[in-house]
Order: sequence, then C-alpha cells, then structure tokens
Amino acid sequence: MKKYIVLFFIINISPLWILAQQSSIAIQIIPAPQQLIRSEGQFFFNEHTQIAFDQANAELKNTALYLQHFLQEATHLPFKIATKNAPENNVIYLGVASNFVANTSENKQLSAEAYQLIIKNKSISITGKSIAGVFYGFQTLRQLLPATIENKGIVKSLNTWSLPCLSIFDYPTFAWRGLNLDCCRHFMDKAFILHYLDVLAYYKMNKFHWHLTEDQAWRIEIKKYPKLTSVGAFRKEKEGNIYGGFYTQADIKEVVAYAAKLNIEVIPEIEMPGHSMAAIAAYPGLSCTKAPLAVANTWGVFKDIYCAGSDSTFIFLENVLTEVFALFPSKYIHIGGDEAPKYRWENCAACQLRMQNEKLKDAHELQSYFIKRMEKFANTNGKKIIGWDEILEGGLAPNATVQSWRGVEGAIAAVNSQHDAIVSPTSHCYFDYSLKSIDLAKVYSFNPIPAGISAENEKYILGGECNMWTEKAPQNLVDSKVFPRLLALSEVLWTNPMPRNFEAFNQRVESHYPRLTALGIQYGFDKQAITFSIQANPMAKAFQVELIPAQADLKILYTLDQSLPQIGNPKAMPYQKAIQLQQAGILKAAIQQTDTNQLEVFSRQFDIHQAIAKPCTIKVKPSDSYAANGANSLVDGLIGSIDFHDGLWLGFQQNNLEAIIDLGENKKINSIQTHFLQSMPSWILFPESVSLYTSSDGIQFKLYKVIENKFPQNVSETSMQNFTFDLSNTATRYIKVIAKKVDKCPEWHEAAGSEAWLFVDEISIY
Repeated sequence: MKKYIVLFFIINISPLWILAQQSSIAIQIIPAPQQLIRSEGQFFFNEHTQIAFDQANAELKNTALYLQHFLQEATHLPFKIATKNAPENNVIYLGVASNFVANTSENKQLSAEAYQLIIKNKSISITGKSIAGVFYGFQTLRQLLPATIENKGIVKSLNTWSLPCLSIFDYPTFAWRGLNLDCCRHFMDKAFILHYLDVLAYYKMNKFHWHLTEDQAWRIEIKKYPKLTSVGAFRKEKEGNIYGGFYTQADIKEVVAYAAKLNIEVIPEIEMPGHSMAAIAAYPGLSCTKAPLAVANTWGVFKDIYCAGSDSTFIFLENVLTEVFALFPSKYIHIGGDEAPKYRWENCAACQLRMQNEKLKDAHELQSYFIKRMEKFANTNGKKIIGWDEILEGGLAPNATVQSWRGVEGAIAAVNSQHDAIVSPTSHCYFDYSLKSIDLAKVYSFNPIPAGISAENEKYILGGECNMWTEKAPQNLVDSKVFPRLLALSEVLWTNPMPRNFEAFNQRVESHYPRLTALGIQYGFDKQAITFSIQANPMAKAFQVELIPAQADLKILYTLDQSLPQIGNPKAMPYQKAIQLQQAGILKAAIQQTDTNQLEVFSRQFDIHQAIAKPCTIKVKPSDSYAANGANSLVDGLIGSIDFHDGLWLGFQQNNLEAIIDLGENKKINSIQTHFLQSMPSWILFPESVSLYTSSDGIQFKLYKVIENKFPQNVSETSMQNFTFDLSNTATRYIKVIAKKVDKCPEWHEAAGSEAWLFVDEISIY
C-alpha cells in the first residue's frame, strides 16, 4: 500500500517569512526557517531515488553517505549514490556554493551555516555556503518527512511518499547555539552523550559545552595526573555507597569526532580557581591549606579552591590544559571562574605575598591575575578562554569571552568593553530550574540581545546557551528537563523572530512530540504539570483554589492532611471543582499515576490572618531573581516552601528587609509571625535580628521588640523558621518589620566572606 504525505507551511507574515499560498496541512519545522515559498506540485520518493553531489568537493561525499545511511536505515530503500554530478530526474542533489547570495532585502554577511533547500517535481537540491549549511539543509528535509522516518526500519512499508514543492532560504541569527551539560554532579555515560549530540544537531544547535570538572567529580582522564580520576572521579555518598565514573581520553576523542560529523563544536570546561574540590582531594598540595579532604558529596560552593599564591598550582593547570588542548580541537576552552570564595586566599601567606608582589589591592584582583595568567597560557597555545561573568570582577582578561549567567549585566559589561559574550541567564536558560520558574513560554520569550546595548556592539553577542546542571537530575531525568524547552531556545537562537507568536510556535512543538518519542527522548511537560489559581477572600477568611493541569486529559489527586496525593491513599481526593479553604493548612496535589517513583507533588501552604491583601510597602526592592509578587507577597496568605525557587520568597543580598503594613484602622493584635528561610549551600541565612515597630499614623513608629536569632546556622539542611512576636492584644494600625541580614557568610561557612542572602515571605498578623 502506498502512503502519500502532503505537507505545507502556515506562518505569520514577517520580513523574513513569506506566506505559502496553496496549503492544507502545516509544515512544522523547528527552528522555523527564515524564508519559505511554496509552489505547485510534489516530489515523489521511490526505490529509484538517487543521491548526487558535486564530485569536485570531496567533503560532500561524507555528507552524501550520511544522508544515504539515514534514509536506507529508515526505509530499507537503496538510495544509491549517483556516479555523476547531477542526474536530471528523481534525485537529491547536494552542493556547496561559497559565493552563496541571500535572496533577501537585507544586505548582510551570510553565515557559513546558510543553506537553500529547493524541492521541485523531479528533484531536491540542498545548497549550502559550506558543508555545515548542507548538513542543516538535510535536517530541515528530515523534518519535512513524516515523524515515523525516525523509527529506524519501522517505515519499510512506506515505499513511496512525497514532499511539497517549495523553496527554503535559511541561515542562523546567532553563531553560538549551545547546550551546557553538567556531567559532574551526576555522571552521563558515553552513549547518552552521543545520543544528545544527534538531537542537538536535529534542532540546529552547534555548541556542546561539556562541564567536566567540579567539586563533586573530575570526569576527564589526564595521564600526567592519574589520581584526578582514580580519586577525584568518585565520591562517597552520605549513604556510604561509592558513586562516580569518568571519560577516558579514547572516549573524549570518540565524542569529539562524532560531534564534528554533526557540525557541533565541543567546548570543555575545566573549572578554576573554584569548584575544584575533586582535584584538591586527589592532590591536596593544590590548596592553600595543603590539608587532605574528600571529594564533595553535597551541593553548593566550597571555600577550598586552588591556591593562587603557589606557582605549582599554575604548573599543574598548564599541564592539565596541555592534555585537554590536544583532545579538543575547539578554539575555545571554558575555565569557569565562578563562585570562588576568597576566604582561603585572604588567610593564605602565599596568596597575600602574591598580592603584594603583583600590587593587587584585593582578592578580586588576585582572581583576575589568576584568570589572566591562564588566559595567556591558553592564547599561547592557540586557544581563547570563556569564563562565567565573575571573571569581570577585578578586571577582565584581554581576550576573554564572558558567559553571562547572573542575569544579563555581565553580557552588557563585556560588550561595552568590546568583548564577546554568551548570554545564558538563570531567568530563561537554566533548565535545571523547575517549570514553575522557567516554562516553554518563558524560554521562548528570551531575547539574547539585552536592552541597553548599542547597535554597533550587538556584534559581540555570540548567541546563547541553555545550562543543564544536574544536582537534582541524574541521567534518567535530564530529558524531561531539557525537552521541550530546548526547542524554544533553538528557535530563539536560529530564527529569533521578533515579535514572537508563542501560540503558533507551541502548535509546532505539539507536532514534534512524536518526533521526540521516535528519537528516544523522554520529554517532560511544556509548563508546570499543575498550577494553582488562588483567590483570597479576606472578609470571609477563606481561599478558593483551582488546580489546573498542564493537559486537559490529566487527572489530579489532592490532599489536605499533608499525606501524599497518590493512588492507594484513602485520603487522596480526585479534583473535580474549585476547593474552598477556610482554615490554614497545606494543600498537596499530584497528577494521578501508577508510578509513584515519578510522583511530583505540588503544594501550597495557606495562612489566614488579619493582614491578607492589606497595603504593604518595602523600602528596598528585592533581587530581580527573587522578587515574587513584590511587597504583596508578604501579605497574600501563601507561605513559601523550602524550595526558594517556588516564586513566593523575596530575596535580598545587598540590603535588609524593611516592610510596612497598613491594617486600615487600629486593630487589636495578639501575635505576629515573620517567616524566613535558611539554606547553607545557597548562602541563605536566617536574619541576625528582626525588629518590630508599631504606629497609629504611619509616620511615628515605636520600637516594640527586637528578636535576636537563636536558631542554629551551621547546619546543612534547608529549613524555615518563624520569628514570633507576642503583642498581648495591643492595638495598632501600622506594623513595621525590619529584618537585619547577615552581611557575609561566616568563617565556618564554605563560602566564607561571600555576600549572604536573606529570604523572607509572609508576615502573618493574628
């Protein structure tokens, strides 16, 4: 039986895209091409279809063989390679044209990745400005074919199928389209890495940033220093088991060679001077104290870093990088440079002597010295360094590229000093964050060019990158976090349509789920599986809560007794209509499923008190990354969880909290609870003290009481505590709360000397 697949393209009119006229089924290409023009007719494949290429270009033969292998494996049809340049009929022709000219009104320099795909009644041609362009043209052709083409050998009954006649002209907006995969917190096996390279190429991503060294593991074999892997690649978990693994140099070569065939550049990251506990565990002499320590088995930031005062540190790193350079042909080496506490350096005689001899005024300049010294070595060996945006502190190395992660400010500072920048802020590009922080729509809204950059400096924005950190994501969970969000970033970086139509894009994503399944990707949701729609009724002292599933066909279970909302729990109720809550408590909800190992529970803690929805102001705004709903978050009746990314907490790193609540009239108050979070690995500490003031006019405030913190701080567990004031039926209208934050992380803290955070949520007035 013959099956005919007829496809076409539906898009919004824009300067880059041309509307296809005769159409009945949408062409669902991701990332969307810059230009597509439909024409009459179809090209039919059959057992006689051949592949031809420009015989004068030897590199094209490998691309032709790649195309042949893919089509043969998928269809069991021959797809013979033609012996002459271009047979007239029934052919897929591949060619390279270095003088490729854009069919566009824009007068711009075309990327080497540009291509043109033309489908006619009797032929298909893919012409690229380079081999990379031809390769991407094939990836587009792949997406024009039915999704079942990805099920190797399964479509062998599909003896004939067709494609619509069309012309696509396409090129990337940004040269840097990357994924950073952390293989240190959790190890990813080689087969997994190779598979990810395949899928990156499918969506025209061209950079694989391989995070290979960390506090928790050293993952790359260095022959000169065997203990880096024999000791540093394995850690003893809290439960007592040994966890680890590493990549041999043979593994590295295989991955790099495979990536090259897919036009992907592999950029290794060798962290320095911080995130280096695994290396120090293997060779303690690399630290300031020289004391033995273990590979880290908890997450966070640690005070033991490479000693900047010892020349032996630089000899070690230069020897390591010499072997790394030989393994990776990339012109870039990522050296980290982030989250390096300066406490050890500030208390190290050798580091202090280095600062004196080099006339460095502080430890930030010492880090700049460290980075510049390593950059000089890299440049001498024909490499350019990339560092996280902390490398700006103390002075940027002359030729460094900045990867901006703490927002976009690092990118702005870099390009304003004529340095290249890669933009990957936590706000849009951290795929380890949950969907409640960054969903598909949020990623699709990302603009890699920050506001405030002049037109002439935009050229320094190389592109962007998604970061997949794996503290909470072993290999089996990575897919569900990366996909489908990577599809959004691929289009942002390739097509970058502005303004963007998320609804139209999301329809294309829906059509790609069968493709992802066929590609072996266990993708997750496009948004949080369950969202809460909450309406407070202060007069009735109640909340109305709606539970909204990510998909209409998903069934929800919920509980109000703090037990798990799972099948088999008699107290778990099926959600059918809005829930009325008239007392404080915790509502837990989960998608109904039989596999409780994959159970994800969503919860909200409700508090009913006198200040709900009352006017509230704060003197200094919180960090943009932890702003929740501003001051209103302090009086909304919702209490944050131990997940400080839950969108309910206000986070302050530079300032104290000062909040004023207006109750509208004098009211008798029995007690006030202020809620705070502490998480040592994230530098979040309980306040030093909390002060309460009262006022009848909102102008003159009287100090009621100061509560000094007595809760323990030197604990690893994340916890929440209330600072409670007993007012014994005191009458007042205005309440002022001042929470004094801890200035710096204390000496016992792994990030000693670093700026501490204060996290606050509800101010409950009873």
